[in-house]
Amino acid sequence: MPMRFRVTLIVIRHDEILLIDRQRNGRSYYVIPGGGVEPGESLAQAAIREAKEETNLDITLGPLLYTRPWDDGRFQQMEYAFLVTEFSGEPALRDPEMLAKQSQDNLYRLQWLPPAELDGQSIYPGPIVMNGLKIKD
Repeated sequence: MPMRFRVTLIVIRHDEILLIDRQRNGRSYYVIPGGGVEPGESLAQAAIREAKEETNLDITLGPLLYTRPWDDGRFQQMEYAFLVTEFSGEPALRDPEMLAKQSQDNLYRLQWLPPAELDGQSIYPGPIVMNGLKIKD
């Protein structure tokens, strides 16, 4: 199985986290913004690109929160999760792939949520780890 490198963006505003609310074939879950590092990209470059593509935000990359190996069944991955508290712009879906797949049975929607509302929710990739605390996956 090939190794893939992924950046994850924990975007915080006040006491809320920006997530992608997914409704797909009757399943409901949340996706943390981020994605694969492209050949020749640094982790920082990938994080800034993914933020713009998936959320329309121009970010200032914060500290690395955690790294972890992760296997989603298609790839073995090394995930690098960054905290983002400084950004500009209004959140909006821009990713052409997401927009092209958008349908009544396959919805993508950006949503700010307080961590307490994530209890019992499916989060991909999860769990989110902040200050040594896991936010349920």
